[in-house]
Amino acid sequence: LVSWNVDGLVPARVPEMLARLGAPDVLCLQEARIRASDAPLIEALVAAGGDAYACHHSLNRDPTNVRFRGGRAYGVVTSVRAALDPALRVEVPEWDREGRIVLTHLPALGLVIGNVYAVNGTSKPYFDHELGRVDGDRHAFKRRFQALALAEARRRRPAIFAGDWNVSRTKLDVHPRLRTEEPHARARAELEAHLSASEMVDVFRELQPHERAYTWFCARAAARGRLAGARVGYVLVSYGPLPRG
Repeated sequence: LVSWNVDGLVPARVPEMLARLGAPDVLCLQEARIRASDAPLIEALVAAGGDAYACHHSLNRDPTNVRFRGGRAYGVVTSVRAALDPALRVEVPEWDREGRIVLTHLPALGLVIGNVYAVNGTSKPYFDHELGRVDGDRHAFKRRFQALALAEARRRRPAIFAGDWNVSRTKLDVHPRLRTEEPHARARAELEAHLSASEMVDVFRELQPHERAYTWFCARAAARGRLAGARVGYVLVSYGPLPRG
C-alpha cells in the first residue's frame, strides 16, 4: 500500500505513477483537486488504471465552504488492484462533503482501507450544513473530522487508514519546532485520544520509535538551505492480527 499527497492530480499520469511505484496493490492519493462535478476528469481517472485497477474516490461537493480554485480542492482517490478482491465495495460517509475520506471494503481479506486527507485548521468560519449556519471555525472542524474519521475506523475492523492527517504527533515528527500553542495543542491531544479509543497503531512510529523522518517540506525554507519539515502523513493499522498474503 502506498499513500501520497500529490497536491493536484492529472488522470493521464496515473499509469506512469503506478508503474514508477512498482504497481502497488493499493494506491491512496490525497489532494487530487478534482470536483465531484468534473465528469470528464472523473471518467479519465477511472479509466486510467485500465482493467488492472479499480479506481474510486471522494471529491469535493461543498460549494459553501470550498470556494477557492473554483472548488477544485481536496479530494481522495484510491486505486486497488482488481485481482486483489473482485468483490470490493466502496463507501463514502454521508458527512464527508469536502472529499476527505473514502473507504474500500475488501471482503476476501476481511479488511477495510480508509484513504484520508484530514482538515488543515484555520480561523476561517465553517458553515455546518446540518445546522444551516456557521458553527465555529476550521480549527474546530478539523477536530470534528478527526473524531468522525477514527470513529469510522473503530466501527470497521481490521482496518488500515492511510493518508495526510495534518498533525505532527510529537517533537520527533517536526523540525524546527512543534507548535505547542493553541489551537494546535488541542488538535494534537484530541487526535491522540481518538487513536487510543479506536485502537489504531501508527505503523512507522511503531517500527521506528526514534527515527526522524518527514512527509512534508517547506519549499521556501529549502530554497534558503534550511530544513522545515513535518511528518503529517501516516498509516494507521488496527490492533490485532491482520490478514497476511
